[in-house]
Amino acid sequence: MSDKIKKLFVYGTLLKGEPRNSFLRDSDLLGSLDIPGELYVTDMGYPAASFNENPTHHVSGELYELSGDKVADKIIMLDKIEGIDDGLFRRKVLRINDQSFFTYEAGESLDRFLNERCKIKSGNWRLHGSLARSDPIKFALAFEKSSEKSYRDFRREDTSGSIHVRGVVPILLTAPHACAHVRMNKVKSQEEFTGSLTVIIHSIIGSHALYTHRASEIDPNFYDESPFKKQIVRIVNEFGIRFVLDIHGTSTAKTGDVFPGVGIDKELLLGNESLLDRLAECSERFGIRLGSSKIFPASRQMTVTKFAAKKLGIPGMQLEISEQLRTPDKLPKRFDKLVRFLADFLSRVENPS
Repeated sequence: MSDKIKKLFVYGTLLKGEPRNSFLRDSDLLGSLDIPGELYVTDMGYPAASFNENPTHHVSGELYELSGDKVADKIIMLDKIEGIDDGLFRRKVLRINDQSFFTYEAGESLDRFLNERCKIKSGNWRLHGSLARSDPIKFALAFEKSSEKSYRDFRREDTSGSIHVRGVVPILLTAPHACAHVRMNKVKSQEEFTGSLTVIIHSIIGSHALYTHRASEIDPNFYDESPFKKQIVRIVNEFGIRFVLDIHGTSTAKTGDVFPGVGIDKELLLGNESLLDRLAECSERFGIRLGSSKIFPASRQMTVTKFAAKKLGIPGMQLEISEQLRTPDKLPKRFDKLVRFLADFLSRVENPS
């Protein structure tokens, strides 16, 4: 492999938040990618992929750039982790969209899994075997740990600063404040665990997720001309999104656990006011205190929710979540309850009956 290739595509347990992502802790996450190929489940707790030029199937994953002055040593370590000498995986160089990178595809020792019975049709490991599905608390803690170094690092010019996790249902969860952001020339802090929440819910119900993984020079929830909103437009057009739920965190002492924002007169729901009824039903079911929709109406500036409704014609809802529910390290039971509440609500949005 050429020494100049320092980019790595991952699709399984090396993904952000997953068990082995710590091996990439000092590497830069550049973005998400869908690569032509097939993904298969094995009986060893990780997937295997076969890459080809079949445009009808894809493998979803993340692209990293190995950084530092010891890239060769890092690749040797990754080869060992992937079991190249044992024939589990082999390193392969791919070229997609005018950029070259390497990845690991199934070796001879995994050939027995490359069949229709083991195929993951979605091509997405997060929808099949992610830690987010089996242990959302552990996943959230690992996800946020990997985000710490980039909370206040502004995006590179060659990246969007946000990550889209491709789903299979037409619902988009957004977390525009997962990292710090600039509003009116002031740097605002990140709203912790909002990004990991979007990915956890994606893994459970198959919704699309979009979160910032670098600080934003333009607050995506305050200004229209932001790379984040350009991503929203692309996702909506490409995947036929029918509902946007914009996740935020609040530390303000208010009576309630979650506060929906749907406009002053619920106008951002575009006539789908039954969505609020479903939210209320789910909050009662899980013991979540639902705050007033007047506190954070999401209509005073060009919020993501307002942008979705007014510019894209899609019903949207902003959801401000109390810090008391977003601290899985201190209050894990409350975080788990929040996850189940959100998953249940969005499942009912997708299947009202």
